[in-house]
Amino acid sequence: MTNSGWHWLFSYQYNRGEDLICLGLENPLTPRRKIVPDEHGDRRPLLSTILWISMLSGLFGGCTGWPQARLDAYLGQQPARDPSRLAELSGVVQAGLVMINDTTAPGSAPKLSEASFASLTEHVQKQLMHAAPVEVVRLVHSSNPATSLRNFAAVLQWGQDQRVEYLVLVILSSAEIEVPERFPWRGSTLGAIARGLLLGYRAENLALAELALIDVRAGHVLARVEGYAWASLDRLDVPLESNVYPMVRRNLEDPPIYPEKEEDAHDVMRAVAGGDAIDQAVLHLKEAWGRS
Repeated sequence: MTNSGWHWLFSYQYNRGEDLICLGLENPLTPRRKIVPDEHGDRRPLLSTILWISMLSGLFGGCTGWPQARLDAYLGQQPARDPSRLAELSGVVQAGLVMINDTTAPGSAPKLSEASFASLTEHVQKQLMHAAPVEVVRLVHSSNPATSLRNFAAVLQWGQDQRVEYLVLVILSSAEIEVPERFPWRGSTLGAIARGLLLGYRAENLALAELALIDVRAGHVLARVEGYAWASLDRLDVPLESNVYPMVRRNLEDPPIYPEKEEDAHDVMRAVAGGDAIDQAVLHLKEAWGRS
């Protein structure tokens, strides 16, 4: 699949007039799936929201947890220090960016596809520029955990080799679980044949984005922040021609996301959770920086 097929990952536009989802980073693609609204309209009532959260907690709460923090594997026990130096930074900070999709921890979810990871890397650059602002002038991203940046000295050396004064290190990881589930038949084109409940699976991906801002010349970590997010996937055991399944949700407020292809559904879920976790981490960096 080409990169252009993945431009829907991190933003969307909702066209209420046609009840369609348009998804895109900059240029939304033509809508492909139609939303089948429930009897309550576009938004679920508060009771439904509570029941949904309770259901997810019951399904996944005792089975999996948030992924293990991985930043120390690259930085060692390097704390954030010299906060006054961070506060003194002004204007646009030029920095190198190292982005790693780490899958080395026990129980890690599979790595993102190359296309999704490349889109996430671009997303990080835009978020950093918008929120900090940090302008990325050098970039390396690796979806392969066998990277050479396995300790703080190697990270600093890379920054020195790239002749950057500052470096942003982003580690993206996630944990995942999938359990059998039954889904309502609505949305199936089989009509009466599919009335009742359809057998399938519900998956949930819990994503962690860890971000460190490093002063390469001083050899200090100026900030360490984290972002957490989740996304779920509903898919049928035997795929049917449907405009509802597979379906990815990031929360109850945003419209669902309908992957174009069944085989891409898990990757879509992981990318959505990862993107939201990155957004939260960048927001925390902005707060730590004290920038309005």
